[in-house]
Amino acid sequence: MAIPCLQTALLTGLLLLISSPSWSAVSATDHVIGDSLWTIPTSNDHYRVWASNRTFFAGDNLVFRFDTGMYNVMQVGRGEYDACTAEDPYQIFETSPAVYHIEFPDVRYFISSIGNYCSLGVKIWLPSEKRP
Repeated sequence: MAIPCLQTALLTGLLLLISSPSWSAVSATDHVIGDSLWTIPTSNDHYRVWASNRTFFAGDNLVFRFDTGMYNVMQVGRGEYDACTAEDPYQIFETSPAVYHIEFPDVRYFISSIGNYCSLGVKIWLPSEKRP
């Protein structure tokens, strides 16, 4: 008699685990930066305004589309972002499309180091969260 009760308990537990919202599969989202090309925007805060209407989660991808050879993407620290310099970038992407996979929640900073593009607004900082 103990075996059927144990089987029922295990089956019930398994069904609860599978139906739990945290167990359900969640797919990553690809965010095309600016919903267009990574290029000199019409306003200096274009990319920041674009990002303010979105939520970025660990597991998502940031997709930078740009004219290869005319633009680049550099992941930099906060100081370099603020100063529009790229003296010690974390990553450099020179070929489009550049895809950055968000591995963990944090704030990330990206600029273009070509000419004065960064000071013209080709920069963005993005906070990301843990997926619920």
